[in-house]
Amino acid sequence: MSPNFEYIRPKSLAEALRFLGDRGPESSLVAGGTDLSISVRKGTLSARYLVDVSRLEEMRYIRSENGFLGIGAATTFSEIVESPLVNEHAPVLAKGSRCVGSLQIRNVGTIGGNVVNASPAADGVPPLMAHNTRAVVEAHGSQRVVPLGEIITAPYRTSLKPGEIVTGFLLECQGSDCVCSYHRVARRKALSIARMNIAVLSSLSPDGIIGNTRIAVGSVTPSPCRMKDAEDHLSGKRPDLDVLIEAAEKVSAEMIKQSGVRASTAYKKPAVEGLVLKALAELLLHPE
Repeated sequence: MSPNFEYIRPKSLAEALRFLGDRGPESSLVAGGTDLSISVRKGTLSARYLVDVSRLEEMRYIRSENGFLGIGAATTFSEIVESPLVNEHAPVLAKGSRCVGSLQIRNVGTIGGNVVNASPAADGVPPLMAHNTRAVVEAHGSQRVVPLGEIITAPYRTSLKPGEIVTGFLLECQGSDCVCSYHRVARRKALSIARMNIAVLSSLSPDGIIGNTRIAVGSVTPSPCRMKDAEDHLSGKRPDLDVLIEAAEKVSAEMIKQSGVRASTAYKKPAVEGLVLKALAELLLHPE
């Protein structure tokens, strides 16, 4: 089936926002196109205009911004993996980004596309959630900065209005005493969509007390969230196997609370507990 849309490539972000201000409801954005290209091939793309923002320099950057790490939405996963700033201030995002598809996919796939596609299995989302990331959302004549968790409202659904673009992200930088872990469960070791994934940030004091811990698990809740009960349970305790098991059980309890009991729960409950335990043990019981 021949594509039934008009391809638009604005020369600047301002031009893109003006166009979307007039034709937002009829438009779809493309950056890497790794997800949208599937709809094009199937002939299911309903937009009249396909607006390419992949080459807008205003959306391709990695920089320090007043104590935050700023990443443009059109930044590719390969650029994230190779960035010294990301590897210094948000290494868990670099770890998650290495798991995205193949090298060819990472060369064109973007962090913004990974977020706004709103797939529960997105490898970029748990690391961003662990860093208390805020999204910069722009429209013609307006800008707002909102927590990432308010952008993705349900699987493949976002709170974005017609004409709005996520142009960038602001991540809280990881402290020098912080350690991180990223793990996933998939059908294969590579080139496979995650069945569930986890990003953890934590720290141990010199006398072995667990500090501030952040846990974000993908593919187990309808929308992204932090596992606050598990985080609070760990804070201030000495790490041992029982403490970590209890934290893992709190994560599975939150999963069931949000998603309900389903046919997949019998598999997912022990799977998510095992994944959480693996990530926490790596950081708190067997630190390098």
